[in-house]
Amino acid sequence: MRYVPAMADVDTSATRDGPQGLDGLAAALAQAWHGVLGSLPQEDSDFYDAGGTSIDAARIASRAAEFAPDVEDLDVILMTALLDEARFGDVRRLGLESIDRTRGGTA
Repeated sequence: MRYVPAMADVDTSATRDGPQGLDGLAAALAQAWHGVLGSLPQEDSDFYDAGGTSIDAARIASRAAEFAPDVEDLDVILMTALLDEARFGDVRRLGLESIDRTRGGTA
């Protein structure tokens, strides 16, 4: 049986790589995904296959955006990515790109 980290084990610091190999945004997204959909996502997890709806996308995006409160409209970017891209890894990448743009490449 594969070890899946408990939410308390997920690093939500701003580092690029936490203990589970997750950057801070990925950890925040994973926590939010788990809280809303009940499962921890992998890079290739699909939002819709996990049972996600538009309301779920809004909830996940809102919770995950708390990771970077200085990034304007991060919740909108994440919600749009969940609905359009659907794959966890793509949502993470688009969120990190937005953070990098806002912070001048230092996310």
